[in-house]
Amino acid sequence: MKAIVLHENLWWWGKSYTFIASDGRAMVTLSLDDETPRAGYINSLMVFETDRQQGIGTALMKEVEAFARKLDLGSIYLDARKGTFLIDWYRRLGFSIYNDNCEHTKGNCVAMCKWLKEE
Repeated sequence: MKAIVLHENLWWWGKSYTFIASDGRAMVTLSLDDETPRAGYINSLMVFETDRQQGIGTALMKEVEAFARKLDLGSIYLDARKGTFLIDWYRRLGFSIYNDNCEHTKGNCVAMCKWLKEE
């Protein structure tokens, strides 16, 4: 599976990149805020339910991480919903929880981070 950058979006707060799996069955968006230029944020990750557990999401996240490294980002952040398989899945990808009660999600998510290099 090869991911392609489908689109670079420019926003008032920064920019985002949308990656699509070459077969079109998954996508992820990486956002870069102008106020924190060395950190990326995963806004969304979607894999068709029928295509889960096949490594597509993992491959797509690895593509995004490689892209983030090319941009010289120091870290990638995301929120994962409590009570789902996602927290353990992101941990296997190298993310760790840094806030287990995200106020902006009314406590429904944990905030996670993956350091790409030492500051």
